[in-house]
Amino acid sequence: MMKRETFELLKRIVVFYDQFEVNQEKVNLWHEVLKGYTFDEIQGNLLAFVKESSFPPKVSDLISKSANSKTIPNAEETMKLSSRLKPASEIVVQRELAKMRAILGIDRGEKDGRA
Repeated sequence: MMKRETFELLKRIVVFYDQFEVNQEKVNLWHEVLKGYTFDEIQGNLLAFVKESSFPPKVSDLISKSANSKTIPNAEETMKLSSRLKPASEIVVQRELAKMRAILGIDRGEKDGRA
C-alpha cells in the first residue's frame, strides 16, 4: 500500500466515524504497519469492520486475522503440535497425581509409600 492509499483509507474511516481524526503522524504510522498489504484488502476489511462496530478501528482491526500469529489451531493442527510432545514419565505422573490428591484431601490409604 502506498502512503497516498493509507491517507485515502483514513479519510474513509472519518466518513464512517466522526470522532476519528487524521493527522500526518497517524498517516505515517499507519502506513508503516499497512505498507505490506494491498489497498483493496484493507478496504475490504474496513467495510466488514464497519458493519460490526460502532467504534473506529485500530490498525490491528483491519489486518486479516489469518495474518496474525495469535490464531487458535484447529483439531488437525493441534494433533500435529501434540504429536511432537514427549509424554511425562510414570514417576512424574504419579508425583503430580499425589499432589492433586493432597490438595483435594483424598487419602488413598496406600501403605507402600506412594501417595
